[in-house]
Amino acid sequence: MNLRQEIFWFKCPHCGTDTKQTEIAAKLDNAVLLPEAARRRGRLQDRHAGPGRPTLTRCPGCDEEMSAAEIRDHRVDCVRKRLAELQNKGYRVHLQPKDPDPYPDFKIANIEKDGVRFHKMSSGQYLDIELRKIAEITVDGTDRMINVRLLGRIIWDDSTTRPGWRFISSRIGRPRTRI
Repeated sequence: MNLRQEIFWFKCPHCGTDTKQTEIAAKLDNAVLLPEAARRRGRLQDRHAGPGRPTLTRCPGCDEEMSAAEIRDHRVDCVRKRLAELQNKGYRVHLQPKDPDPYPDFKIANIEKDGVRFHKMSSGQYLDIELRKIAEITVDGTDRMINVRLLGRIIWDDSTTRPGWRFISSRIGRPRTRI
């Protein structure tokens, strides 16, 4: 049996040096590798029927359980009201899931009819997120911090002319598309 090993090279855009991609991957932190590996494994899995939606859903604004029909009309106004209360208290915000970042703090800049604008404290960048994409709001009063879990992911995007943080919405809540 004759095994041929392929080597893939990466050319640094800044200094122009060539490095094996396996060496670059070996130097990456597990906080970067594990979420990416999980994302790739999830894409490889066959779709299968799950147990279905729970009969009751918890509102991220008021934590009350209600049916899907009730929460559809209730959710956006309730989340807007809760975020407005927390904005007045000046808490730091951590958005999740998010690519690893040494400075994860955001502040609530302003709240609109259907969305909220977060201000990244370290870079000054603004990030707009729809209120219906907020899955959970948890407040930690001792650290004066809010953890916001999103239906989507915040990624660092340097492929555009203006690198920065971007919100990629999940497919939850969208109608299926036919291929």
